[in-house]
Amino acid sequence: MFAKQKKRRLKVFEAFAGIGAQTTALERLGIDFEVVGISDWFVDAIICYDAIHHEESENIPIPSREEKLRVLGRYTFSRDSVNPIIDLSRMDEEKLSDLYRAHIRSRNFGSIKDLQGMDMPDTDLFVYSFPCQDLSTAGNNYGMKKNSGTRSSLLWEIERILMQLYKQDRLPQYLLLENVKTIKSKTNASDLNQWLSFLEKIGYQNEDCMLLNACDFGIPQDRERAFIFSHLGNVSYNIAERVELKKSRREYDIRDFIKTDYRNPTYRMEADIAQLNGTPSRQHMWEINGREVIDNQLIVRTITCNMDRTNTSALFRYDGPKGNTYRRLTIREAFLLMGFSEQEYQRTEYLNYSYRCMNKLIGNSIVVNVLEAIFSAIVEAEAEING
Repeated sequence: MFAKQKKRRLKVFEAFAGIGAQTTALERLGIDFEVVGISDWFVDAIICYDAIHHEESENIPIPSREEKLRVLGRYTFSRDSVNPIIDLSRMDEEKLSDLYRAHIRSRNFGSIKDLQGMDMPDTDLFVYSFPCQDLSTAGNNYGMKKNSGTRSSLLWEIERILMQLYKQDRLPQYLLLENVKTIKSKTNASDLNQWLSFLEKIGYQNEDCMLLNACDFGIPQDRERAFIFSHLGNVSYNIAERVELKKSRREYDIRDFIKTDYRNPTYRMEADIAQLNGTPSRQHMWEINGREVIDNQLIVRTITCNMDRTNTSALFRYDGPKGNTYRRLTIREAFLLMGFSEQEYQRTEYLNYSYRCMNKLIGNSIVVNVLEAIFSAIVEAEAEING
């Protein structure tokens, strides 16, 4: 598929798309590809995905309110990524128009529960990064057991979709799973094995699970995630071995990531927003996460979807409007530490989302550099296999 790009464009489908790190990685590689569809139900993520990946020149005419409600009413959306919106008609006009434009322009199929295999366009690469909350050590270890009703059990919606595609003889050539590393823990081993066995039964070969850390791919963030590549056919792609060769030395220019030149009014304003009050609870946070020195030896902890937790990515001393206290990462810095560019961050600024909202979106994303290494390895493998 990848090796035949002169003849055919790679067709990609992003399930649980978020803000589209997969698309960004493919763009960086210069692959001739097309995102034929995404699936997401979180309104803010859908709109942010659109802001990052589509130009305003791709004009989408906005119809009447009645027509917007008719089109969007076929799908399930959420304001908070947890609960479904019961009545879209209560959404204000501007937000409804933004959602309509983003939904259409991104070819969104709504919630994964809405997605039906028979409605999906033909797809070569299917990427799925299902919710990690019930697998993460920060969660309650509810797990991903089939029919359990946990958010992580949404994995099994992919089983339903792939079975529908299997019956139509339209399975994607490639699958890529991403999730937290605890997917491989003893607690989740049985469910993961059940999932991989299902894939084998419908014709996929699962390659070794890769535990990849952003630190090894040019990003000073200690973020380890699990990836499993599956493909149709019997030839091994040896993706884990190929990706291993793409790791780099843990050497960084911290100025590429942490913006402390407060003579720049934009960086100063963003630091002000990220500043914390000097309360006892924030002092406790500083004792756990404080970084006195910002230099090229700095590696921040994993960026989560809430950087106001006791264990956060990093805190820095900061003298701002709240006095001489501390600040978290700015959203710009968090974007850079997830492998996005400043230009991609700037495309989201007009949304005027709150710090908390943007933190949730970026914390739930995937490090672009890691995805780029994986996709590059697949490109190389395909080229060798196809001669």
